[in-house]
Amino acid sequence: MEPLNQQILDCIKQSEPFAVATILTHKGSTPRTSGSKMIVLKDQTIYGTIGGGLVEATVMDACLELIDKNQSRIKEFSLNRELKDGLDMVCGGNLIVLMEVFIPDSGLVNIFKALVNLEKEGKKGFLVSKIDGFSKSDFTTRKCLVLTDTTVIGSYLIPKPFMDSICDNKFTGTFPIIYNHGLEEFIIESIHPSDTLYIFGAGHVGFQLAKMAHLTDFQTVVVDDREEFANPERFAHSKEVLVVKKFDNAFDSLSIDKNSYIVILTRGHLHDQTVLEAALETNAAYIGMIGSRAKRNQIYTALKKRGVSDKALEAVYSPIGLEIHAETPAEIAVSIMGEIIKIKAEK
Repeated sequence: MEPLNQQILDCIKQSEPFAVATILTHKGSTPRTSGSKMIVLKDQTIYGTIGGGLVEATVMDACLELIDKNQSRIKEFSLNRELKDGLDMVCGGNLIVLMEVFIPDSGLVNIFKALVNLEKEGKKGFLVSKIDGFSKSDFTTRKCLVLTDTTVIGSYLIPKPFMDSICDNKFTGTFPIIYNHGLEEFIIESIHPSDTLYIFGAGHVGFQLAKMAHLTDFQTVVVDDREEFANPERFAHSKEVLVVKKFDNAFDSLSIDKNSYIVILTRGHLHDQTVLEAALETNAAYIGMIGSRAKRNQIYTALKKRGVSDKALEAVYSPIGLEIHAETPAEIAVSIMGEIIKIKAEK
């Protein structure tokens, strides 16, 4: 799927007002959690979701009303109350939703171009929206993008003490927050590098896994030693496809960090062992290796002889994937992505 900020940029370029609904906080049982977003156009087209059902429809109607007024609003939606009013939501939680209207102009284009590039490059930043008015009533916003080197793209809206807080990395959450600086109010959204799935092995399972990862908003990097399998035509949605002569140096050009997920699916035990040994030297959020318990134990025994600790091996997910009795490559890919999504959510 296309990243939502890219879709926001595309909407800005259409020069028609639109709204973005963002869950700021959630309590209790809700269909989506804080940070979930949905774009609403005047013709009722939506991109993204904040959970579906009648609550989402209610938010969409409010967004359409706000687009006509060129105003933004923050509102609480109680799923308990909506159930009593006869709607079909039985979650029993509360959502506070920011419904922000975007009035396209060249400044917004520049800000979101830079933001999209920031995400593609795997860099951090902060999208800052100054609230003109008061957050407890209808308001408008002005935006700028702050890079980690304090470069500001857009209007300089930020008082110096506030900029100091940004530079001190005090805003690291995964969803927007309301920040008060004196009598001024700001919406701060930390821009994090996209989660990247590194797939070692471009065979049948790797091919299906890359498709599943794309559908669930992961960037993918595919690595194999066979050009007939690992090529951009076959992996059209992947960020990068690498053909290596040997898996021994497969990590040399990769930037693995805590937003990285590694899946090992190569065509042989020895290649899997080579990749796993290198993967254990990274700080990846997830390392999974396909294969039976017998294969896993054989590889673990060999790695322990090479000095790899039991503690390091305990962090590996092998056999890989959720236990759903998967058999086909596509089913195995679903099992693996299910496990990765679970680990990401828990992280």
